Amino acid sequence: MRLPRIPLFAAALLAAASLSTPAGAGPPTPAPYRPSNLVVESATELGPITQNPHNAARDNGQSVRYGNQSVWFFDDTILKNPDGFLTSTAATTSDLDASDNITMTSANPFDEHSTGVPPEFVPFSAAELAFQQQHAAADCTNSADEYCGTVFAHWPGPAVVDQARHRILVSYGKLCRGGQVGTPCESGFVGQAQGTGLVSVDMNSKTVTRLTATNRPADIPSPEGTDNTLFFPVGQDWGGQAMVLVGDTLYGYGKCTLDGCAVAKVPVAGVTDISQWRYYIGADGNGQPQWSTDPSTAVQVKANGAAGSTVYWDSALGAYVNTFMQFMAQDVMYQTAPQPWGPWSTPTKLFTAAKTSGIEYAAFAHPEYTSADGLTKYFTYYTSSTGAQMLVKVRFARAPKAR
Repeated sequence: MRLPRIPLFAAALLAAASLSTPAGAGPPTPAPYRPSNLVVESATELGPITQNPHNAARDNGQSVRYGNQSVWFFDDTILKNPDGFLTSTAATTSDLDASDNITMTSANPFDEHSTGVPPEFVPFSAAELAFQQQHAAADCTNSADEYCGTVFAHWPGPAVVDQARHRILVSYGKLCRGGQVGTPCESGFVGQAQGTGLVSVDMNSKTVTRLTATNRPADIPSPEGTDNTLFFPVGQDWGGQAMVLVGDTLYGYGKCTLDGCAVAKVPVAGVTDISQWRYYIGADGNGQPQWSTDPSTAVQVKANGAAGSTVYWDSALGAYVNTFMQFMAQDVMYQTAPQPWGPWSTPTKLFTAAKTSGIEYAAFAHPEYTSADGLTKYFTYYTSSTGAQMLVKVRFARAPKAR
C-alpha cells in the first residue's frame, strides 16, 4: 500500500474545521474561582524532547498522567530504520521531571522499556483494512475506481484519565485520504474528515479499543460502510478539540469555527450513549448554566487552536485553563475560566514559538510536569522543519495585587 501524500502540518488546518484536537483532568470538586494574580515571568526553549529511535517525525503530541507515568499520543508518524508511515502512535515515560527536558523512547503507551518500532496506536477495523486492500493500486492514473488508493487515518487528540475504570479515554478524528482529485477521498491538503470517536486505553489489560457508540440520532457513513465507532459527524466533533474530566462528568469541546468552540457534557460512565450528551446553550438570568439535548443550539464558549488545545484545572491559577496556538501564527496563548463552560477570559500570550523554515503548530500543555509550587509549567509545540516536539518551560510570578 502506498503511503499517503500528506504533510505532517496538515493537522493545523484540519483543526480549523474542528476535527483535530488535549488533555487534563480537573479535581473531583472544583475549588471556588479566584482570579489569579499570576503573570508570565519568563519562557525558555529547552529544545526537542528525546523520542523513540525509530521516530523521524510525528506531530500533535498530547499527554496525561497515569500513576507514575506520563502517557503521550501522536498523529501522523514518519518512521526510520525501517522507513514507514503511521497515522497514530503512542508512548509512555516515567520521566516526570521536565527541567532537564523529557526522555520518552517507548514504542507504546504501556511499557516505557519497549524501544522497538512503534505500531499503529488506534486500531483499524476489519472493514477498513478490507476496503484499503480492495482499492489498493500502484498507480491510480485514469482509474475508473473512485476509491482507488484510498487509505484511512485516525488522528488521536485530547485525552482524559478515567481512574475509576482504569482507562485513558482518547478522542480521535477519522479521515480518508490518498484518493485522486475529484474523488470522495481526495487528499487535497489533509484528506476528508469522516467524524470523531473515542479510544479506550485499558491500563490493566493493556489493550486499546475503539469504543462503539449507541443511541446515535443517525448513522454516520464512511466509505467502507456505516462506522459504529464514530460518535459524532463532521462539524460537531464533541471532544475532538479538547476534553476535561471533572469528577464523573466529561466535558468535550467541539462544533468549532475559527472564532471558537462550544462545549458538551456527559457522565463518563455513559460516554458511549449519545443520548446522554448535553450541550451548553448559555446561562439563565441567574447565571446558571443551561444545557440542551439539541447540539445545534450550542454556543461558542472558548477560543479554538491550531490542531487543538489543552483544557485542564490549574490549582495555582485557581481556574480552568485553555492553552492553544493561534492559527498560522507563532504565539501560544492561554485563557482561564471558573467552570469548563466559562466565562472564559480574553486570551493572553504565554510565549512565542521560535520561527523556523517550516511551520510551527500543535501547542499543548502538559500539567503533569508542573512544579511543586505550581509556578513552572511545561508546553510543547511541533515544528515541521525538523519533525521535533519542542519543549518550553514557562515560569510564572505573582504580580502585586491592585489596591
